Amino acid sequence: MSFFSMFVLRLKQSYLAVFLRIAYYKLVEAVIATRYMASYGMLCKPEKLRTHIDIKAHALEKGMSIGNGRIGFGKQKAMEVITDLKRYLIIGGDKEFANDCCGIMKEYIAFNEKNGADMSDIKKAYLSFCAEYTILPSPYGGIYELHHKELKKQEKASFDIFSQSRYSCRDLGDKPINMDSLEMALKLCERTPSACNRQSQRVHVYLNKDKKDKICKMQGGCKGFSDKFQGAILICADITGYSSAETNLPFVDGGLYAMNLLYALNFYDIAAIPLTMGRRANELQHMLRVMGIGKNEMPVLLIGIGSYKENWKVAQSHRYDWHTYTKIEN
Repeated sequence: MSFFSMFVLRLKQSYLAVFLRIAYYKLVEAVIATRYMASYGMLCKPEKLRTHIDIKAHALEKGMSIGNGRIGFGKQKAMEVITDLKRYLIIGGDKEFANDCCGIMKEYIAFNEKNGADMSDIKKAYLSFCAEYTILPSPYGGIYELHHKELKKQEKASFDIFSQSRYSCRDLGDKPINMDSLEMALKLCERTPSACNRQSQRVHVYLNKDKKDKICKMQGGCKGFSDKFQGAILICADITGYSSAETNLPFVDGGLYAMNLLYALNFYDIAAIPLTMGRRANELQHMLRVMGIGKNEMPVLLIGIGSYKENWKVAQSHRYDWHTYTKIEN
């Protein structure tokens, strides 16, 4: 290689050159994200306001699935869902989505009333909204009660049955998890695909109560049920395995590994729940620092693990038919 070629190569690999390339890519991403993500123009674009409502409605649904949840929880959030749904319909939103949300609201009110909470103010606002906008609450929403005997059969069934048996568990038991089963689940994930077989996943398993509680507190989305976790698994991706043009690829590879692990945990009868790591960069860096993890690792997902009860609750979390989001090009 000539001196000039070596000089150009070193220049391309210099800190400043790589920084500027990444900064440019991120600037392009930021321009697109600002325009299309839900944060901008949310109050005048129904498809964006829908995201905001979805998050709140699901919070009500998952609140019903917590083992020892607080009765009468989420009243302010419920009122906000009703208020936001009114605006959503006024600006041209889809009534079917409003029907789905009201299905959750209906179950939320019934669940709390059954447990002795005064829901009169929420119920009045809900019924008034349904009458004003001729809402027909969908039958989806609320919680299912699952049974361990049935799950044990599904865990070893064909994939079309097994894959439909996995639910996020917020209603955990006290029986100690089988450590051999946990290790076998991790073993089962060794063949997870990754870009160019780079295998950048870095998995941190926290079984110590203090460390588990510490990372769950920083994650912030499992209050009210993380005390029942017997462990937490943080899935990261080592960004040294990627080039400057691949800054989003760690989330793809990490996500593939995470879903594989969720299936593996289910297969070996370990209750689990995926917990988002969608946090600000400074919060993620703080988490890495506190947990003693290098800055070269990108947090992708946290998974809380524990044991199943004989009978437990899960959020229905209704899924859309695949035809609604799939386009087959012939």
